[in-house]
Amino acid sequence: MTSLRWSVTDSRRLVAALACCLSAVSPIWAQVTPPDAPPAEPTSTEEARRRDQDIIELSPFSVDASKDEGYYSENTLAGSRLNTRVADLGASITVVTKQQLIDTASLDMNDVFLYEANTEGTGNFTDFNIDTRGAVQDRNAGFQGGAPSLPFGPSTSNRVRGIGSVDRLHDYYPSNQRIPFDVYNTDSVEINRGPNSLLFGLGSPAGIVNQSSAKANLRRPSYQIEGRYGTNDAWRASFNANQPIIRDKLAIYVAGLHDERGFEREPSYDITQRYYGAFTFKPFSKTTIRGSYERYENRNRRPNSTTPRDFVSGWIAAGRPSYNP
Repeated sequence: MTSLRWSVTDSRRLVAALACCLSAVSPIWAQVTPPDAPPAEPTSTEEARRRDQDIIELSPFSVDASKDEGYYSENTLAGSRLNTRVADLGASITVVTKQQLIDTASLDMNDVFLYEANTEGTGNFTDFNIDTRGAVQDRNAGFQGGAPSLPFGPSTSNRVRGIGSVDRLHDYYPSNQRIPFDVYNTDSVEINRGPNSLLFGLGSPAGIVNQSSAKANLRRPSYQIEGRYGTNDAWRASFNANQPIIRDKLAIYVAGLHDERGFEREPSYDITQRYYGAFTFKPFSKTTIRGSYERYENRNRRPNSTTPRDFVSGWIAAGRPSYNP
């Protein structure tokens, strides 16, 4: 029988021999192993173009109102016509978001002015004029102003900082003073107090109020129906719908309104019907085409908001004078 013996000394010798072999082989192995390869560069212009498309650059000439949170809106075009943080602007600017319009049940600019600083509308200000004959001309009721180019009504019967009526803009373009804005197609309202020649040129020293109208959304469909009933049998109904036709390419937005306002004094009335439509078309990644159309019709016989004046007592006290040719 052949026996095999292994001692601790032999084990130590074997381990030492293996260590010497590995130390001799490791430098050679390190030279053979290739270094880590750098990341591969794009192999074609198509791949490079795809990388560029992943970067989304926001337009400096528009503000996305969908990013507003509650009553907070970070950016505005008021002040410089560029997308700028409100905190970086030196002017007195207030952005009234869609959520704030809903919570305060505001319908037009006069309702908004009830809750803002240094602003007055028909709810807390009576706009009237006294002509050369002493007659009172109530502008709240719709005084014409003596010329078709000088209309007065609830949309112009306001003042900011106690100066006078503000200039109104629609998406930062001068709008028709005869047509008041309504919340049925409004995303936000921006109040810029004081003069701003950079934004509007020769404008009112009182300030500027801009209406940011609703726009067609390319991604998210939405539908809404709203009804209200108020005192003196006042009621209104409105709807709006946004529908993407081709995702990320084409979408349409439509809205409608019927508003009847009641008054304690009869037979006064104020009936408004409005229809609004907008579209957004994005044929290319860096090209966006927007358009909108609105039809406005208003029939009214608004009551006077000024109190009666007494011309009889003064005539009697003067001895009842009369004219004798």
